[in-house]
Amino acid sequence: MSSLSPMKIGLQTWGSEGDVQPFLALASGLVKAGHRVTLCITEVSERDYAQVAAQNGFELLLAPNPQLPSLDMMDKMRQAFKALSNPVKQLKVINDYFFRPAEDVMFEAAQNLCADCDLLVRHIFCYPTQVAAEMAGIPVATLYAVHNILPSKHLAPFGAVNVGDWAIPLWWRLAQWFINRTFLAQVNRLRTSRGLEALKDVLTQVWSNTTLNLIAVSPALCRPQLDWPRHYQVCGFLNLPSEDQSERLTPETEAFLSQGERPLYFTFGSMLTPDESSWREVLEIWSDTVKMLGCRAIFQLPLSQDTTLSTPANVLVLRRSPHRLIFPRCAMVIHHGGAGTTQASLLGAAPSVIVAHIADQPFWGREMARLGVSATPMVREQMSSKRLVRAIQSILQNPDFKKKAQALSVQMKQEQGVAHAIQALEALLSKKSQKP
Repeated sequence: MSSLSPMKIGLQTWGSEGDVQPFLALASGLVKAGHRVTLCITEVSERDYAQVAAQNGFELLLAPNPQLPSLDMMDKMRQAFKALSNPVKQLKVINDYFFRPAEDVMFEAAQNLCADCDLLVRHIFCYPTQVAAEMAGIPVATLYAVHNILPSKHLAPFGAVNVGDWAIPLWWRLAQWFINRTFLAQVNRLRTSRGLEALKDVLTQVWSNTTLNLIAVSPALCRPQLDWPRHYQVCGFLNLPSEDQSERLTPETEAFLSQGERPLYFTFGSMLTPDESSWREVLEIWSDTVKMLGCRAIFQLPLSQDTTLSTPANVLVLRRSPHRLIFPRCAMVIHHGGAGTTQASLLGAAPSVIVAHIADQPFWGREMARLGVSATPMVREQMSSKRLVRAIQSILQNPDFKKKAQALSVQMKQEQGVAHAIQALEALLSKKSQKP
């Protein structure tokens, strides 16, 4: 229980499950600290988080995107991603299809939060939350799930080619120019329409703020950069506690896990959609990989409710499974390199094979290889069963991968990311209450 008087705290996030999970963990922790919490979600896949909210005692509000893309549009987006190597252009596609159509409903939800809260915490892309908070005079904190979109002379932005430290400032200037060209006018239209001044830079003024920026990345992966201001704080990975009972493995999953050696876990998360054209080729490559290896495996695929697959006894197909519960029981995770999946695999002491698709995922692939917990990463267009087999075998044949993953897991379990985030938020609230 916090020593600070209970406060009303509003959280707002947008995106896929990886963007929501840190907010679920933070909301649960804030409730345990004695605060009243409301979490507002705009989820691109419309998953149901009601059970987590009920179990952990926070209010859950939904601000659904009124124009979620159809399966046909999703397939066109997927094809567009294949043709784009520039991560900023990939973000623009995501913005045009998933974020901009939801701007109005997100802004309205943010205003409702402001009417009932003392503090807001927002996803980095949720500039409508920032606008509403400024209008209401309420302090706001920003939550980052990845650290290489914070300008630093010690770390290049995502998408940059490593040609030496001398090039890092140049990469940041180029990234700022591209990002401002893509997003700044859109942000300023909302700001000026509400009587607020226009901003000049997305990276430092829109995605971050001047009060508090929480970086939800393990210090084992992200040491605080020497040139970051004090209001950028690395709190650690935000994950629901192990004792949380809001989600459990299904009886079918438990039975499969108990039947033999630890399986490989294959997932590309939100990179795949229920449209069969999205996952059919991936399934075939995964299946050939497992057949060549002769191992046990779990495939996570976004199958529609009326889709059934016939698989051999050594393969289990799941629509979804809580990573924090299943990764510790798997030999390895083959995944897309999302920030949440990457850190969840490390927390579960599971080495990785990363097949990056978009945005910051190649960065996570390189980082995991640097730390010695992953094979050399590949991009989706390079993936084949033969390449996957070679990558998986390189890990299975070298116990150092597992040892390093176990060591990082121990370190992450001691970090208490949620507690550090709450401490920073309470300090912000305390500072506000002390002002005349």
